[in-house]
Amino acid sequence: MKLEHVLLGFVAMRPCTGYDLKRWLASEMGRMTGLPGQQSQIYRTLNRMRADGWIDYTLERNEGRPDAKVYRPTEAGQHELRRRLAEPYVPSPDPTDPEFLMRYLFTVFLTKEEQIALVRTELDARRAQYERFLDRDIREEPWLPGINRTRIVRLLDHVHDGKGRALLSHIGWLEEILTELTT
Repeated sequence: MKLEHVLLGFVAMRPCTGYDLKRWLASEMGRMTGLPGQQSQIYRTLNRMRADGWIDYTLERNEGRPDAKVYRPTEAGQHELRRRLAEPYVPSPDPTDPEFLMRYLFTVFLTKEEQIALVRTELDARRAQYERFLDRDIREEPWLPGINRTRIVRLLDHVHDGKGRALLSHIGWLEEILTELTT
């Protein structure tokens, strides 16, 4: 998800200053988005979003400090966010890609049915991915001299096992969410 849509989603949830948005992107959860959290990038994006008519701001007066621009979405911005969220979701090959998490967070603007559909799409993709993952094709590699074959195969097993466990954990989490949403 592009930076402007993430910022628009947060501004649509609550009035935000540029500093609020920077602080969130610099937080542990914000860093998981993989989006830039540099203040200059955020302010440039906010200015472009305002020029596009997606957001507007009011000035908040602060004694002894610079005034703050408090951003809110315009009707056009709300429409743009809804348009972006209505685009078909295509799961990434990487289950840690932040696109799903951002879309899921912004399902607050969608119907429960749309939220369920998003979770089901992600869950179906991850189940299929895990099935492919189980069909691991182990073949002999032409290891260079000095590479201990037994050791490298064991290391590859460890990596495969770790990725498989992470994928199963993700699937379990999605199943819990789906159960909560459908019961």
